[in-house]
Amino acid sequence: MTQRVQQKQRLLSENLPRPSLQARGYLVDEQGREIAITERMIQQACHELDQQWVAPRSLNAS
Repeated sequence: MTQRVQQKQRLLSENLPRPSLQARGYLVDEQGREIAITERMIQQACHELDQQWVAPRSLNAS
């Protein structure tokens, strides 16, 4: 896991409202530490994916 990803996870988890702090799952990093995955983290990741999404080109386009 890159340092940038770890910093982003830390920032996300530090700025979460209390109800979203309940873990929905866990990741295990290279050092064997468990990192809680919260609902807010999942929502943020989905939002970022939505922002980056590009419609596929049609295969029938000439």
